[in-house]
Amino acid sequence: MKSWVIIVIILGLLTSLGCADQYKGVSAEPDQINYPIGLTLHPNGRYLYAVNSNFDMKYREEDGGTVAVIDTETLEILPGVSPFIPSFGGYIKLNQAGTRAYVTTRQANELVVLDVAPDGRGLSCKSEDGTTSLEPTDCRLKRVPNKPGGSVLSVDPFGLDVATITRTDAAGQQTAIDLVSISHLRGSQVTTIGLQENGALSDASMRSASLIDGGNQIAVRPGSLDFYVAGRSTNQVVFFQPYVNAAGQVEAIVRRGAFALNNLIATVDTRGLAFNRAGDRMYAAARRPNILYIIGIDKTTLRHEVISSVSLSGRPSDVVVHEGADGRELVYATSYDDGAIEVIDPVAGVLLDTIQVGESPYQFVIDQSADRCRFAGDTCRGYISLFHDAGKTGQTCEDKGENGCGAVAVIDLDPASPTYHQVIAKIR
Repeated sequence: MKSWVIIVIILGLLTSLGCADQYKGVSAEPDQINYPIGLTLHPNGRYLYAVNSNFDMKYREEDGGTVAVIDTETLEILPGVSPFIPSFGGYIKLNQAGTRAYVTTRQANELVVLDVAPDGRGLSCKSEDGTTSLEPTDCRLKRVPNKPGGSVLSVDPFGLDVATITRTDAAGQQTAIDLVSISHLRGSQVTTIGLQENGALSDASMRSASLIDGGNQIAVRPGSLDFYVAGRSTNQVVFFQPYVNAAGQVEAIVRRGAFALNNLIATVDTRGLAFNRAGDRMYAAARRPNILYIIGIDKTTLRHEVISSVSLSGRPSDVVVHEGADGRELVYATSYDDGAIEVIDPVAGVLLDTIQVGESPYQFVIDQSADRCRFAGDTCRGYISLFHDAGKTGQTCEDKGENGCGAVAVIDLDPASPTYHQVIAKIR
């Protein structure tokens, strides 16, 4: 009996010390990378946005993360236009017009809504009185309506994607509405939040539905409003559509279907989802075992069939489809454990190349701007977040002291370049 009492007291002391010691320091450093996760590019390709997560909790919880705005020509972080966000940020996506950026943060289960500068050179938090700031206070959406009593966003929001629709009122005035769909690492909920493109957060609408356990990544199929979500705790991929009424409010989430990636394994732990440009093929990267599933989609009947699979290396985290200047469609899958990106020919179902990039590669994005990647000799680059890259052989992030940890690696994707499929720079 006495030993049990002693154990309880020790556990209590450790818990109280841990809580007091969880978050340290001051605001995050806006001019450095620190445990990056989500990446996205401005449509013009000039600016890259990287979510820094404060994973080691060395900064304050409320503004311990940042969204680093990176100039892709100089490869410099622009601190005067890189906003703070709460800790444990996840993914980031821009709306169709490129006017807003949406970021999931897990510290207090929120969606952060940021305004994008007209030329892409900067993000800011815009309050309802029109003032802008780099502080996240007025652009954090935790409940809808955004006031006491509103419905609370479910726990651990992580993956997200955005589709934009329009609604026309009685006077013929059209309004663009962003549909931000979110997956949650814990629980079974998916969420869609509707926001007028330039509207106030107080006008948002939201619906959630229980569709899938441990949703990790979510992606909208090109040419449709079907959002696909896969999870860490299931072998299923579920797809759904938000139902939006005439007033532009999200009223319901309509489950459209589901299919299994592997009928022999109950939990495949899917981490990456991507579609080809035509929207008739989907790629899903899973960790149990490490496999890229290639799924054919009949867009008329919505029949989905796993048509082949390719073995991958250690713990994939993302998958991207890219048609290069040579007209060849390739699939890029990140290997978290092996510090690499694997390049797959999806037609032949074979591994073509392996790009060594650094520690713990997470999300990969490729420049899709109109003047790049179209012809051999064009500037064509991919960017990948390296979550735990310390920078030197034998060094760990814990050795870096007050400096940030991680990096964003720049990959050359021009087939005519002598550095094709190589890292040409790292941003820290």
